[in-house]
Amino acid sequence: MRKTGFIQLVVLVLVVFMSNTLSAQQLSAAKYYLGTEDELLIPVNVWGFVKSPGQYMVPNNTDLLSLISYAGGPLESAKINKITVVRSYNDLKNSVLTVNVKKYLQTGNERLIPVMKPGDTVIVKGTTFHWIQKFISFLGGFAVFAQILYFVAIAQERFNK
Repeated sequence: MRKTGFIQLVVLVLVVFMSNTLSAQQLSAAKYYLGTEDELLIPVNVWGFVKSPGQYMVPNNTDLLSLISYAGGPLESAKINKITVVRSYNDLKNSVLTVNVKKYLQTGNERLIPVMKPGDTVIVKGTTFHWIQKFISFLGGFAVFAQILYFVAIAQERFNK
């Protein structure tokens, strides 16, 4: 009787271990998709200063430049010397890469451009000049609003005389 209980316990532990291993393999495999032309596709996210940000299904081994091109290219106000790639290896480990595309364009060194992995998130930030323009635009709108309030105050003052 004790031998049978021990064997059942060992089988149960093996089943639990195998199901956890299988789940990890299935989760890893779930990051890849099969395209219409039987090519392996991976999901990647593109955020920020590109023409069409969003999630893209791109061929496996797509590099950063190709991904940005899929997203319509960088906007004029994109900071291409400091593009961030957030890479998730699993639930416990992430890494953040900073890529200088401008340096690549100057040197042609392909080692500067990483290959995308499933689930990568690419963040293209705006230049300082872009944010200064936004601030000046805000100040312009605020000045117009303040001027309207001033004219309303003057009109009320004249009306009350």
